[in-house]
Amino acid sequence: MGRVGCGMDIVLHLGAHRCGTTTLQNFLLRNRLALRGAGMEIWTPDRIRSGLFGGLMHSPEEVTAQTNLRAQRSQGIIAIETARLRRDGFSTLLVSEENMIGAIRGNLGQGQIYPHLRERLARMRPAFPAPVRRIGLAVRSYETYWASALAYGIGQDMRLPTEAELDRLVTQPRRWRHVVADVAAVFCEAEIVVWPFERLVGQPEMQLQLLAGGMQTALPLSGARDWVNASPRRDKLRRLLHLRGDEDGARRIAPGDDRLMPFDPAQQRALRAQYQADLVWLRAGADGLARFYDRVDPGAVDAANGQITLKITRQIDRDDVIGAGADWERLRPDGGQSLGRQDIMV
Repeated sequence: MGRVGCGMDIVLHLGAHRCGTTTLQNFLLRNRLALRGAGMEIWTPDRIRSGLFGGLMHSPEEVTAQTNLRAQRSQGIIAIETARLRRDGFSTLLVSEENMIGAIRGNLGQGQIYPHLRERLARMRPAFPAPVRRIGLAVRSYETYWASALAYGIGQDMRLPTEAELDRLVTQPRRWRHVVADVAAVFCEAEIVVWPFERLVGQPEMQLQLLAGGMQTALPLSGARDWVNASPRRDKLRRLLHLRGDEDGARRIAPGDDRLMPFDPAQQRALRAQYQADLVWLRAGADGLARFYDRVDPGAVDAANGQITLKITRQIDRDDVIGAGADWERLRPDGGQSLGRQDIMV
């Protein structure tokens, strides 16, 4: 795909939630000056949620006349800002904001993965005055995705779901393939790249390679092993529920410092099988809608001379790399430090 006529590529990183998105955004912010020197400007939630995208990130049922007026004003501001970046010689604008596709509360409240996604993105589409060149999306096995979302939700004042509500999450109809198809339907001009959380967790520099598609920075990039916004562990969730007076919910979570897993073994097997079907579809070419990568060339990173060359390699179709029997929870960021950041869930 060639460069857009305006001389600046627009790249969107859509998340998803609980897929290392805040870790990547923290890495981008920490290296903002180096990335600017390489011709890349970044917009992350610290700026986007301060009003830049006002009126744009809403579900259809939330839209009012006032919301539409705010959205029109935001479109104008974004057009001015992107024109300024072009004049200043930037080659790439990377926009990383997971709430463009929805919110954890919406997913949990409606019991589906990003309902109304196509309508939400269609509302966002006019905000970008030039064609979007590339869109990045991380996916995650459903049992750990929902478990992480639930733990995060409980940490933000939600309750532990009932057994019936957990079963509805297992049987909900939407899959990552539907998310990819919705993105492709709205941004038909964009290249969509997808990677599995389980393979690139804690490796934001590799995720940046996939999003950038090829660039160099003259300064070393730091903070690649900072691990940000991890979901609360079981003991903390028990304390939170106890403080809220939800003794029944607290009793339903077993003591321990491990992660929450509210699904029983049969439910976990069903959710893993659903994810495996998505991976098979992605490996097979995703009906021409997306490119799937499960690894990035580690030789692209040369810390010795302070250079990072961003280049990508196609995923290798190997069941021993990604397969139904993979133990996702054993994969951890190597040498990382948890910064303990907790953003407000919207």
